[in-house]
Amino acid sequence: MKKLILTSLLATVLLVVAACGDDTEGSQTFEFGAQSYTDPKIVGEMVKMLVEDQTEHSVNMTEDIQASPQVLTAIDREEFDFALLYSGEVYNNHFDDVEFSADPQETIENAQEFFGPEYGITWYDTIGFTNEYAIAIQGGFADEENISTISDLEPFADDLILGTDTTWIERDNDGYRGFQEAYGFEFGDANGMEVSLMYEGIASDEVDVVTAYTVDPQIVEYDLRILEDDQQFFPPYDASLVARDEVLDNFPEVAEIMESLVGSISTERMSELINEVDIQGRSTQEVAQEFLEEEGFLN
Repeated sequence: MKKLILTSLLATVLLVVAACGDDTEGSQTFEFGAQSYTDPKIVGEMVKMLVEDQTEHSVNMTEDIQASPQVLTAIDREEFDFALLYSGEVYNNHFDDVEFSADPQETIENAQEFFGPEYGITWYDTIGFTNEYAIAIQGGFADEENISTISDLEPFADDLILGTDTTWIERDNDGYRGFQEAYGFEFGDANGMEVSLMYEGIASDEVDVVTAYTVDPQIVEYDLRILEDDQQFFPPYDASLVARDEVLDNFPEVAEIMESLVGSISTERMSELINEVDIQGRSTQEVAQEFLEEEGFLN
């Protein structure tokens, strides 16, 4: 009986030691929150692959978050550790004392200065690409009516249907209400819809104007014309990785990975990657891995 008891105690001790060994290794599962569009999903896969390749940690992806403010809220609640956000978000009613600037560098510095302390995050310098709102129309319409600026649309606006993502209609400062104040006109109708449906709509003449994202490959695919923002209404939207400071402080190896991605993806390159997913039908995982291997991040 004593021998049996000793054997059981020894087994228990070994289990406790083994469990403690797992804890001391410090392996963690981090959370990456991605919005519903393709570029944060691709970048999220890159972060996941690099962290899991170069550290003992893992990353769980949560996709299709409706809007960036929801991502920020989840970060503030420590539900997400990483995300891809855009500098112009700093002007979206988060802060009363931030001064609007159309300058990209000043805008990203505002994002770093205001979001950093408020949310306990590091807002990195841009990963390299911009994903800004822009007003786009069909190329044929632009040529026929000699339209090159947004203001040129005013004589036609009453007869035009706008297709846009739902969040833009609801946004205050840089959304549809602010747009009407800046340009002094509104469209005959404005429909909120999924981004893919928005592009399909203008290609099939169901809508006449769309709020395109400058990185979207559909701009070329559907021969759309980006109009000059002559009132400088839309703020810069440079993409940056963000991460909770607590994670970066406790896991410097993760901080190194985040820093290594700064400046690594141009707007043209991201547009090509999105094209591979949205137009060619490849997975975000496959496209992300191919990029990382081509650029020497993964062997």
